[in-house]
Amino acid sequence: MARSETPDQERRWWSERWWSVMESIGVAQRLERGKRYARAERLLSLEFDAGRIVAQVQGSRYQPYVVEIAIDPFSEEKWHEAVKELATQALFSAKLLSGEMPENIEDVFASVGVSLFPTSANELTMSCSCADDVVPCKHIVAVHYVLAEKFDADPFLLFRWRGLSRERLLRQLRQRRAAEAAGRALDHPRERTLEESIDDFWKLGESFDSLSISVGPPAVTASLLKRLGVPPFWKPHPEIRGSLERLYSKVTERAMALAYSGRAAKDPDADS
Repeated sequence: MARSETPDQERRWWSERWWSVMESIGVAQRLERGKRYARAERLLSLEFDAGRIVAQVQGSRYQPYVVEIAIDPFSEEKWHEAVKELATQALFSAKLLSGEMPENIEDVFASVGVSLFPTSANELTMSCSCADDVVPCKHIVAVHYVLAEKFDADPFLLFRWRGLSRERLLRQLRQRRAAEAAGRALDHPRERTLEESIDDFWKLGESFDSLSISVGPPAVTASLLKRLGVPPFWKPHPEIRGSLERLYSKVTERAMALAYSGRAAKDPDADS
C-alpha cells in the first residue's frame, strides 16, 4: 500500500497499527471520500463506550447519519490476567503510567489469549444509517479516519473500547505495583458466576452455622422520632409521638420475646 493512501500525518506506532488493520478490511478503498468528510468537519459527535463507538456524520441530507462500530470487549477475567501480566513488567507499567503505549504490549495480550487490536474484519460490526449498501461506506471511513487521530492522541481510548477505562487500568496497575513492592498478595479466588452457582444457589453456606445474630433493644428509645419531631402534617392528635413511642416499645418487647423464647409474649392489653 503506497504511503499516500493512508492519512497524511505523522503517527505513532499504535495508530499506524490501527490503520494497517483498517487497510486490511477495505477502508483504504474509499479513503479519499471519507477523508474529505473528516476534513470538512462533518463528524458531529463521537462517543466511546465498552465495545461500541457511535458517531454522527453530516451527509447530504439535513438529518445526520448515525455510524456505529462495535467490537467485543474483553471479559473481566481476561482484563484481570492482562493487567496482572502488565504489572510484572516494570517498563510496560512505567510507560502506561506516563501515558504511553509500550511497543510490545500486543505480546502481553497474546499471552492471555486475546488481541488488543482487531485481527480481521470479522471482529468489527460496522453500520451506517445511510442508504449505501457498501460497508464500509464513506461515512464509516470518515469515522475510521478520525479514530486513527483519536487513538494517536490518546491510546487509552483503545483500552476503553475493549472494556477498561484509563482510570481503572492505571489504578489497578498502581495497586499491583505497590503490592509487589510490599511483598503482598493481591489476587483473590475468583467468585463463581450465577450460572456456575445455580445448582446450590439456595443451599446454606458452609459458614452459616457460625453466623451470630444479636438482638437487643435500641440504645435510645424512639431515637428517630426524637430527632425528627412531630410530623408537620399530623394535626388531629397532638400526642402522636407518645403513642408511637409506646407502639415501638411493644414491637421491641415482641421482637425480644421471639428472639430468645421462640414465641411472642402474650400482651395482656391485646384483644382476645
